Amino acid sequence: MLIFALCLSACTPTAQPADNASAQFCASPLIRVDAAFDGGNFHRCEFLSADTLLVEIHPEDAPPINPSAWYSFRVTPAQSTALAITLQVQDGPARYWPWVSADGEDWTRLPESQVQRGPDEGTMQIALPALSAPLWVSAQELLQPDDYEDWYAALEARVPLQREEIGRSAQGRPLTVLRTAPKAEVVYLLGRQHPPEVTGALAMQHFVDTVFADTPLARAFRERFALILLPLLNPDGVVEGYWRHNTGGVDLNRDWGPFTQPETQAVARLLDAVDALPMQPRLMLDFHSTQESRFYTQVAGELPGEQDFATVWLDRARTRLPDFPFRHDALAPSTQQNTKNYFFRRYQIPAIT
Repeated sequence: MLIFALCLSACTPTAQPADNASAQFCASPLIRVDAAFDGGNFHRCEFLSADTLLVEIHPEDAPPINPSAWYSFRVTPAQSTALAITLQVQDGPARYWPWVSADGEDWTRLPESQVQRGPDEGTMQIALPALSAPLWVSAQELLQPDDYEDWYAALEARVPLQREEIGRSAQGRPLTVLRTAPKAEVVYLLGRQHPPEVTGALAMQHFVDTVFADTPLARAFRERFALILLPLLNPDGVVEGYWRHNTGGVDLNRDWGPFTQPETQAVARLLDAVDALPMQPRLMLDFHSTQESRFYTQVAGELPGEQDFATVWLDRARTRLPDFPFRHDALAPSTQQNTKNYFFRRYQIPAIT
């Protein structure tokens, strides 16, 4: 049996680097463990015996603010080996149910028959059948920049889109915007500010695919509105397997207004350029994910002269999707420097997370 103990804690929007040394590789005569791939990350690993392994996962910085303890590693057996895995989370819950992949591309959520939560929220037991080939174990399926490139190409093959680079991340990765032809009204769609929020990224992809579908409603929508898409705002954090922030140690969804980071600065320049055109922003959707489906909106009546779009939209969604539970959290404006508040203050439009 192979035992993994994963010690997870949380991360902050502005960083003080963790002072623990990191060792993202270890091996025994039976198996090797590493995180040498895009999205791979854990703090350190140590074999306690040939088939007993300790893997620690620490936040990139401290103190913790969000229990988004990301882990993704690869186990490579030297021979057929059955694995019994213990995930032990320190200073937080074992939030992410494990997913596995034989190639790092196609992922399967482990069934409940193979996963058992321990007596406290920080422990999880995993049973795996005998392995004779590498297996990736991850907190979520991996959705990396090359996957976005494939998606962009598929979109461009279906509809006329302009793709351009509006800047570079701190590590030099392109920040890509996709846009349709200019119209009098424009809708902004943003995503992946927080690296582990893969389900929000997938929701954005499905939403965009629906908007670009060949249906009467989608065609009518595109006839009226221009669309500006920024699907991957934190490519460095995604590649590095970070929990919450970019390589500057900043939670990008708290940097709207200060614009201290190259990623948010690039978007600020884009907004200024679009504002110089005869295009009026009408809606902003910022795709995230949490432990339940939630829509954070403005409170009804905050938009002068505007219909309460969010309530109308979400009430209609409940009618159309009666078996899909979600929450509508209407919040008064706050001083938090997130995307929703920034777009609302700047444009007085519905801005929804």
